[in-house]
Amino acid sequence: MKQKILVTGGAGFIGSNTVRLLCDHNFSVTVLDNLSYGHKGFVDARARFVLGDIRNPRDVSRAMKGADAVFHFAAESIIKYSLQQPKRFFETNVMGLINVLETMKKLGVKHIVNSSSAAVYGEPALVPISEEAPKNPLQPYGASKLAAEAALSAYFHSFCINSTSLRYFNAYGPNDEQQPVTRAVPLWIKSIINNDPIRLYWGGNQLRDYVFVEDIALAHLAVVDLAGCNQFNIGTGKGILMKDILTTISRIIGKKTKIIDGGIRPGDPNRLVANITKITDVVGWKPKIGLKEGLEATVDYYKSQLNVSVKVNSK
Repeated sequence: MKQKILVTGGAGFIGSNTVRLLCDHNFSVTVLDNLSYGHKGFVDARARFVLGDIRNPRDVSRAMKGADAVFHFAAESIIKYSLQQPKRFFETNVMGLINVLETMKKLGVKHIVNSSSAAVYGEPALVPISEEAPKNPLQPYGASKLAAEAALSAYFHSFCINSTSLRYFNAYGPNDEQQPVTRAVPLWIKSIINNDPIRLYWGGNQLRDYVFVEDIALAHLAVVDLAGCNQFNIGTGKGILMKDILTTISRIIGKKTKIIDGGIRPGDPNRLVANITKITDVVGWKPKIGLKEGLEATVDYYKSQLNVSVKVNSK
């Protein structure tokens, strides 16, 4: 019998890639998305689609009927907007999750895999960062994700709803069509292809851990049946300077573009690199796609989306 999974936010970047993988692995999938950031065309044709909002309990109940587990991606995630509209972030990222958990309680659904973020840590004292590191979010986005984890802990201990929060570090890959474009990799790829200037913050000297979206999707499948209240870092365990990522993208595409000094940007920690020992030890997950291979696949995706002829340099 097929396991039935409700995927909230399944028309978005990471959600849509995970839906495709779930369908490939013969899960029965329902997607709930309000399409504020997602795209219905990204939803695998094998999945059932429900247009709705996690802030509306009726929409959640309608989509969740018959589900065995929930993959929860739906969220506000553009950090600069969290500085402008913090209340909106807490309403969606915390109260939206509460609606999901209340419906799970009502319908007897006992497993949820939650999209969390390395933003819960803030500026770490040590890298790589373990799950036990202090949590000091620098912006409302990270604070809302940490509050969501606290709610999951309460619902596990009070109502026996098993949860696993995956703290993504820097995700990249196909289907990242968030508008406006704020994430560095898609923004830089599009800018170089279109010969547009790139605004580089902090001189490109921030240290980051970039993990390919397919590896993130595989992490969700690895923890779907895990009991308890769990938190895992999802990264590669390897840091790279942002300016070196830009250099790699330029080499893959085979051209450069003008760089503008963006100065500093509020809400950005200087170093974020994951310690992934815990999830590897518990379920055996570790990333399979290296940065160069993942960036080549991502460049190829945007090249096809932009309908331009760019020779990818694999050397």
